[in-house]
Amino acid sequence: MIHINNFIDKIKFFESKNSKDVIIPMREAKDLHGDITKLLLAIQVLQEKQQTSPNNESVNVELRGSDF
Repeated sequence: MIHINNFIDKIKFFESKNSKDVIIPMREAKDLHGDITKLLLAIQVLQEKQQTSPNNESVNVELRGSDF
C-alpha cells in the first residue's frame, strides 16, 4: 500500500502549496490503482469471512456483590 501513502503525501504537499491541481504520471496512477484494487479485494474477503463464519460465541459474565 506504499503507493496510497505516496499519493497521500503528494496531496499534502500540493495542499500546503495551495495548489488547485495535482497531476501524477501514468505509472504512479496505475500503481495507485493497483493498491486500491488490492485493498478493496482484501475488504471484500474479510466481509465474506465475517458473513460465513458462525458468530455463536458465548460470553459468560459472573458478578459477585459479596464485598459491598
